[in-house]
Amino acid sequence: ARTRRVGHGGTLDPRPTLPDWMRDPPPARRTLGTRLADGMAALPGAGWLRRRWWAWQRRQRLYQRFPNTVKIGAMLVSFVVILVMVMLAYGLYGQV
Repeated sequence: ARTRRVGHGGTLDPRPTLPDWMRDPPPARRTLGTRLADGMAALPGAGWLRRRWWAWQRRQRLYQRFPNTVKIGAMLVSFVVILVMVMLAYGLYGQV
């Protein structure tokens, strides 16, 4: 049995101090979600679809490639929407 020396000159007990259930935990339970995910992964074409989904998620969005252009466009669209709403409100309630 090997023991380690501690800074103050004493030795440590070589036996582990963790309980058995922590050193050798039971296997994780297979939940309904895990079983469903495994079943979906076993379908034909699931691997191709998953890889396509990951590629789509990693793509660079338009607002990331052209942030200032998207901001200016959003401002113009917002202005037009607000203008239309004000004109509708005036048209509906201006007759009263």
